[in-house]
Amino acid sequence: MDIPRSLSTLEIKERPLAALRRYYPGFFGAAFLVLLRIAIGWHLMYEGLQKILSTPEGKHYLGRYFEPTKGPSFSSEGYQRNATGPFARQFRSLIPDVDSRDALNIDRLKDSWLAEQRRVANYYAFDTEQQEQAGKELTARETLAQVWFEDPENREKIKKYLDGLDELARIEAQPHKMTYEVERFYDKRKSLESDRRSLVAPIDGWTKVLRDSWVGLANETQKAEKAKDGLGEYKPDLTEVQKADFVTMIGLTVCGLCLMLGLFTPVAALGASGFLMLFYISMPPWPGLPEAPNAEGHYSIVNKNLIEFFACLSLAATPSGLWLGLDALLFGWIDRLRARRANARLASEIVAEINAAPGERVAVSIKPKQTR
Repeated sequence: MDIPRSLSTLEIKERPLAALRRYYPGFFGAAFLVLLRIAIGWHLMYEGLQKILSTPEGKHYLGRYFEPTKGPSFSSEGYQRNATGPFARQFRSLIPDVDSRDALNIDRLKDSWLAEQRRVANYYAFDTEQQEQAGKELTARETLAQVWFEDPENREKIKKYLDGLDELARIEAQPHKMTYEVERFYDKRKSLESDRRSLVAPIDGWTKVLRDSWVGLANETQKAEKAKDGLGEYKPDLTEVQKADFVTMIGLTVCGLCLMLGLFTPVAALGASGFLMLFYISMPPWPGLPEAPNAEGHYSIVNKNLIEFFACLSLAATPSGLWLGLDALLFGWIDRLRARRANARLASEIVAEINAAPGERVAVSIKPKQTR
């Protein structure tokens, strides 16, 4: 078949067949993006795993496979208490009784103890004798607490602390604070936090002793009933902080593992970027704000959390899991199907162009139009 002479001068719009590979930056670019993904994934997974292994549950279930983390259990309460960013109030609001006003009020403290006693009694279905014993222990502890609260020295410390909180609230309410006022605010809050810890330390100790004594009243039959139902020893309801800790530990571990394996890469990268942004805005290195405690090095506006945040967004925008990862095994067929359809569509357009009458041809070429 003679190909029409006009075919050689077809004006072809540049629609590169490589459109299906428009995200591919070349071998070295792809290799470095994959290495970046694996490095960030390892960092996040290791952080999450270390936090899990610091908890009693993590040590119990994973301690046989991994070395447990030394030190106290992970808690984000310290970060939330000391939050300095624009959402500091929201972070602090996750902590129940964040300023310990209820704990330092004898009447509210007694009410909370009584409510805790009832929850333990209902959990184990205490009989009359057990409830009476629990009530006696509560009364004895209330008497001890009353003496402590009526001590003149302790009363003066509590009053000074509460007055400091009121002053802090007045400073925070000022709409436009000077730099020295901002510094004064955070210095004052840091000092009050130290006072708060020293005041509530004995109260927290009494609460734990009471709870342990009530749990100790449960007999073996009652404990066996709970074990049969798949429940263990009584534990207080999770606070918002503890829920946030659980989400953080599991989320970091899962997102990190998925990034390392290249599994659901865009979703994992977006999830990781969300965690990193939360870490950033809780204590941003902005001018006028105090430096985050235990910060590595010195930062101004940009820190490692912000850098990793943008890196994760970059990974979410590129199919690095299809270049090397489990995504290629699970979803590679979609890319191959799209490529076959695009090739078939382009081939049919070229055939139609060849078979069309000269006046009906719409030039479609594979390379850009050459100009002299």
